[in-house]
Amino acid sequence: MKLGIPEICAVLALVIASPVNVAAGIDGGSPFRQIRIIGDPLKNGIFDVSVEYGKDGVGWLAYSRVELPKYVSTHLARSMDQGKTWHYVKTVNKSFDHNLKVRRRNVPGVWRYETPSLLYDPDDIPARRWKLFVQRYFNTTPHKSKNSLFGAGWIEMRFASNPAGRWSKPKCLFGKIAKHCDLNINSLHADLRTTSFYNEIGSLYHEGVIYLSLDASATLSGLGKWRKRKVVLIASNDHGKNWRFVGTLTNFKDAKAFGYLTFTGSSLVKRGNRLFLLVTPSGATGFGKKNRAHDGMFVVEFADIRRATLQRDAKGKLLISKRIKPVFHSGGLSDYHEKNVAGGLLFSEINPKAPPDVFKAYSTKLIP
Repeated sequence: MKLGIPEICAVLALVIASPVNVAAGIDGGSPFRQIRIIGDPLKNGIFDVSVEYGKDGVGWLAYSRVELPKYVSTHLARSMDQGKTWHYVKTVNKSFDHNLKVRRRNVPGVWRYETPSLLYDPDDIPARRWKLFVQRYFNTTPHKSKNSLFGAGWIEMRFASNPAGRWSKPKCLFGKIAKHCDLNINSLHADLRTTSFYNEIGSLYHEGVIYLSLDASATLSGLGKWRKRKVVLIASNDHGKNWRFVGTLTNFKDAKAFGYLTFTGSSLVKRGNRLFLLVTPSGATGFGKKNRAHDGMFVVEFADIRRATLQRDAKGKLLISKRIKPVFHSGGLSDYHEKNVAGGLLFSEINPKAPPDVFKAYSTKLIP
C-alpha cells in the first residue's frame, strides 16, 4: 500500500466482461462482503490483508490498520468460523512518531508498518512456529506519498508460539547491514544489485521450505526505472535463518504484455497440491486505460516454485487463470488460505469517496 489518499482522483467504475475476469462488487448484491473487524475501532479502514491457519483450524488475519494522514500499524484478528467473522486480538506493530537523522539533520515523521505477511511454520520449534514479516519505513511531515523514505527502512520479522500470545522483539531481517540487519538481499545474486528496497511481502511454507516473494524496486521512491522493476522469490531451508535467491517471478516485460508498467503486491498461496502467485498489475498504459494505480489482481499458477517458474504460453506470456478488477479507484492486494472456506480469497480496495473508511478489505468467496 502507498499512502497519499487525499490526492487520489474520483472513483472508477470498472466492470470487465471476460471468462477470467471477476468484477468486484459491493455489499448486498454480490459475493463480495466487506470485512469488518469486531472490536477494532474504525479509523480509516484496513488494507494489506494476510490470512493464515494453523493445525487447530483457527484463522488469523494480519492487516494494516490506517489512521490518515500519519499512521499505519499492524493489527491481528482471529476467526473461529473459517473466515465468516473476524475479532480484533492485538496490535503487533504500532506506528509511532520519531525524529530520524537524515544527512546530519533530525527530521520529524513517523515509522509505518505495511504489507504484513503472516506465516505458520509447523516444523520449527514451538516458540517460532508463527512468523510475521512486515515492511517498516519512515514517512516525514507533512505525510504525503513523496515523503516516504523507503530506503531508510527494512523488512522485520517477529515470531511467536501462538498469535494471541507474546511476540518476539522485532528483528531486522532484510536491510542494510550497517543497521544491524541479518542480510542485504542484494548480495544474494547479481540480478539484485541495483535494487533500492524491497516490500510487498508474500510468504508460503511448502515441503520444508519458506518462500518469500518480494517487490524489488530500483528507485528509492518506488516510481520510475520500470524496466528494472521485478517480483523476486527467495527461500530458506532452515526456518528463516539463512536465505537464498530462487529467481525472478515477473519483470517489466511481463507487465508490459498486459498493458502495465509493473506487477506488485504479491502473495504466495496453495490450493490442494497446486501453488499460485497472486500479483497486482499497476500503472496502466495505452489509450483509454485510465487507472494508473493498482488495477486488481491476477492469479498465476506455478510451473515449479523450486525454480521460480510460472505457467506461460508458447511465447512466454504469463497464463492468467483468474482476474479480479476493482470497482472503486484502485486495489488488489490479496491473499488466500484453503481453510478460509467462509471467506475465500481476500481482496483489498480503496474508495476515496467513502470517508472515513476509505481502505477496505473484502471476503470474495472465490478460490484461485
